[in-house]
Amino acid sequence: MRDDANDQKTSKPLFDRTINYGHILTAVSFIVAGTAAFFGMKAELNNVDQRVAKIESTLQQLADVIVLTARQDERLSAIERRVDRIEQGASSRPR
Repeated sequence: MRDDANDQKTSKPLFDRTINYGHILTAVSFIVAGTAAFFGMKAELNNVDQRVAKIESTLQQLADVIVLTARQDERLSAIERRVDRIEQGASSRPR
């Protein structure tokens, strides 16, 4: 009984130094999975880059539209001022 207790205390894990097909299959599986993940992420990043480029071009178009709208607003304001001056000049003239 004492020998069993000593064996349990002093026993160390044993490692088998042989390589079998399971080990090779596991290593190959990790390599394939890593490669697939790399190329999958690369393709996804490429798609995201394309989407960001489209969004940037859309934002540029919107900025151009805002600039044109601001210019038209200024033109309308200038026309309104001219019309107001004409109306004031016409109303101040004796008939």
